[in-house]
Amino acid sequence: MPAPLTGLPALALVLGLGAALQWGAWRLRIPAILFLLCAGFLVGPVLGLLDPDQLFGSSFRPLVSLAVGLILFEGGLTLRFDELRGSGAVVRNLVTLGVAVTWVVSTLAGIHLAGVDFDVALLVGAILVLTGPTVVIPLVRHVRPHPPLGPILRWEGILVDPIGAVLALLVLQALASPERATVGQIGLAILRTLLYGGGLGVVAALGLARTLERFVVPDMLHVPVTLGAVAVTFGLANGLQPEAGLLAVTVMGIVLANRRSLDLAHIAEWKEHLATVLLSVLFLCIAARLSLDDLTQLGWRAVLYTAALILVARPLAVLASTVRSRLPWRDRVFLMAMAPRGIVVAAVTSEFSLHYEQSGHANAAQIVALVFPVIVLTVLFYGIVARPLARRLGVAAADPQGVLLVGADLAGRELGCALHDQGFDVLLVDTNPRNAAAARTLGLRTWHGSVLSTRFAEEAELAGIGSLVAMTPSSEVNRLALRQLQATFGRARLFRTANLTGGHDEQQMPGRVLFHDGLSVEAMRSRLQAGDRIRATKLTEQFGPADYAALYPPPAMPLAVVTPDRRLEFVVAGQMPPLRAGCTVLTLAPTATPAVERSPSDSQRG
Repeated sequence: MPAPLTGLPALALVLGLGAALQWGAWRLRIPAILFLLCAGFLVGPVLGLLDPDQLFGSSFRPLVSLAVGLILFEGGLTLRFDELRGSGAVVRNLVTLGVAVTWVVSTLAGIHLAGVDFDVALLVGAILVLTGPTVVIPLVRHVRPHPPLGPILRWEGILVDPIGAVLALLVLQALASPERATVGQIGLAILRTLLYGGGLGVVAALGLARTLERFVVPDMLHVPVTLGAVAVTFGLANGLQPEAGLLAVTVMGIVLANRRSLDLAHIAEWKEHLATVLLSVLFLCIAARLSLDDLTQLGWRAVLYTAALILVARPLAVLASTVRSRLPWRDRVFLMAMAPRGIVVAAVTSEFSLHYEQSGHANAAQIVALVFPVIVLTVLFYGIVARPLARRLGVAAADPQGVLLVGADLAGRELGCALHDQGFDVLLVDTNPRNAAAARTLGLRTWHGSVLSTRFAEEAELAGIGSLVAMTPSSEVNRLALRQLQATFGRARLFRTANLTGGHDEQQMPGRVLFHDGLSVEAMRSRLQAGDRIRATKLTEQFGPADYAALYPPPAMPLAVVTPDRRLEFVVAGQMPPLRAGCTVLTLAPTATPAVERSPSDSQRG
């Protein structure tokens, strides 16, 4: 076996391979964690190309710990309290009562199914109460369940990480110490974690927020200052109480995310890219430190143990956490089918198994042998089952007809209002704050920010949305948006307005060109500013397609058709949906048209 790479070649291998695997996972719509774990195992113990301990030396463990802290901070920035209206109690129960149930069941399963010692089963059970946003959030984005399931899972995945890490640390300290810790000592450790972690997180967040709000720091230094504040807070909290740093940075992110007077969009987008790089490096390096003997020593017992977590522990935890809630039973069943394990589980396992071994326990390898098969198998199982189960339960639409409109200027707002008036879910996205505010004033669901950001993909509620319409004035933004969300909606549900220039670039762009004459968004905006309006006209047996054509002669232009079975079909260049009785046609028409006044079936927005 060749000697492991060192220095720059090793770093280049980790970064390059991580980026390639992230891209490959995106193309194949497979959770990246699976690729990264397999690749890390391949370049580590199999090929011997990567030895993280030799590459990073004594800095490896603190680097892993800090990276996990940054990932949790980035996750905390996505948590907003207004998402939890009516479901906050469920999240609270999942991260308290649900954690207790999972711990007890996983401990019993470790003893009776996996056959490990009580101490190992207790510690592994504490570690596996964690789920993790790094795998939960991509699955939620893929499934697109109805509210409030997405926010519940996102909050649980982020909040349970510091809670589970602290629980596992307390168990480890109790087992590793010569004299078992008393209840009073454990209670004191929990109080210190809450005080140092939660307190420092709040203080650091408020201090950073005031600094940014008062423009003390220039824009170009917002990201470095935020990163430095997170690192200092994490290190200080961990110095005062082990593992309190995870709680501190999570609380810090949540406080900043709910600061209404603070715009963190530019910081959040940068954090997304950093988190993606860190995830790639962490998974590759952690997997590269494993050995085949450690992973396979329990054999099928590890599979049985994982099955107990999936089929017994998670359902019981959700049942206990939702016993008095108003969640429908379909929502509860879906929550039972979403508990994959992620990077924090892997990082905590790697670190704690080493601590356990150094404390003199000979069976520390069993910790890795139990946990890592759980990570791989839960990601596989939930990744395969979640989407079909959600559609079978009716918590995710099998054929959603709502529309994501990229561009909230006058044209986007008028089209959004026309679709909303017909009962379709509409979400408008725009980076212009005035456009976003104007859309909200009209009662339209709006996202202020870039559709290309990972923050949009993680936080935007896409339940009921089945099509994408890119209608910004920038053909480049339209092209990137279509490519970014092609895997989410599929090629058949991607639409865009025509470019002004046309030509070769027009033909190479993804998405079907909207409207009969290739109406550009600029031309549509000009017509609306001149007084044209989007009108809804329903066809009947007495008022058919010929009557519609007579009522709306050119320059009137049909934009979309709502079929009798409530399907939305856009008019695309060269293709007009068939018209029949029961259809409703949305038409861009001049205001002053004599024929309009004679149409009793026509309705319009004023």
